[in-house]
Amino acid sequence: MAKVTRVSLTPINTPRHNSITCGHILVELHTDDDSLVGVGEMSDLQHLPRFHFDVPELEATLNEILVGLDALQLTEVERRLEANFPQAGYIYDKSRAIKCGVDIAFWDLAAKQLGVRVCDLLGGAVRESVPIAYPIFRQQHEEDVERNLAMVERRIAEGFEFFRVYVGRRLDLDERFLRAARERFGDRIAIKSLDFSNLLDAKAACAFAEKVADVGFDLVEAPAPNHDVRGLVYARNRLPLPISEHVYGFRWALDLVAADAVDVFNVSVIAIGGITPARRIFAIAEAAGKSCLVGTTQELSIGTAAAAHVAMAMPPVTVPSDPVGPLLYTRDVVCDPVRYIDGRLHVPSGPGLGMRLDPEQVRASAGPLTWAATSAAAVVDRQEVAR
Repeated sequence: MAKVTRVSLTPINTPRHNSITCGHILVELHTDDDSLVGVGEMSDLQHLPRFHFDVPELEATLNEILVGLDALQLTEVERRLEANFPQAGYIYDKSRAIKCGVDIAFWDLAAKQLGVRVCDLLGGAVRESVPIAYPIFRQQHEEDVERNLAMVERRIAEGFEFFRVYVGRRLDLDERFLRAARERFGDRIAIKSLDFSNLLDAKAACAFAEKVADVGFDLVEAPAPNHDVRGLVYARNRLPLPISEHVYGFRWALDLVAADAVDVFNVSVIAIGGITPARRIFAIAEAAGKSCLVGTTQELSIGTAAAAHVAMAMPPVTVPSDPVGPLLYTRDVVCDPVRYIDGRLHVPSGPGLGMRLDPEQVRASAGPLTWAATSAAAVVDRQEVAR
């Protein structure tokens, strides 16, 4: 069995189309078998709190705790990661990004060693693609309405049917967009969700959802402040539609089940800290009879491939999912990015994640992580809209 001999981290920066530049860290697990290297991704780090890792120090720490482990020691990997970077009960906690990048790389390495896909190592694919809901970011200025309508039109032409719409900052503009979208596109679009991103209290969120109910949407996401179980229960009792919420910790998952507060778990591989802990969340959801969707922080292709493999292998994933990051960035770091066909994300082929780093693209994107090109206002807003 291949053993890890070195962990290397490469910070990279990738611009979004007409938007900010986001920092990521590529993880490579080198082994005593030169033909086997596991790759992972600490994705989309441009969130609050507003600091970045000391990458050389983090690399030294990961080498200290991981070198010598066998590629298949996934449980021990999780134990060591959790001991050194414990869950903080916060969706954008920095430790979850560290754990996610390393955990993904170990799953990639283990599956490569066995010559199978990650989804096969997870128990086998129960589907070969998953429908994706394209994100429409929050309306904050008058011109955003028409800009977002134009975005919907472009994505319809590419085969996307489902859209998730972020709301909650300018409710007047949110309503204008929703009504214009339904009038302009009719049944050509399905609005998967109104995502309030925990911005409003439950009463205000419910009042808006009721006001625009005639537009037609499938579920309501995060219609209460963060960690407000009672607010979620209120929304679930008041609204006739399913309620979903992001699940970013084991205790939080159990709290949601105990209160019967939601219908749908939004499970993001990065928000929970990797594939290994995500499996536990899916097991809780399945035992509780909850549907799931696979969430996102807007990863590059490595992180998105991990989400794809999870989505293909987990039976509770029955709701259109969210990973669409590679379409938002101007460049990627792999030879063959993940594929979207007719609005569906397909699982990559080949062993492991099915991803191979493109050295030229990595060199073009490599550089120190920085907040220099991101205003404080933009960081705070991303905190609220980018999920």
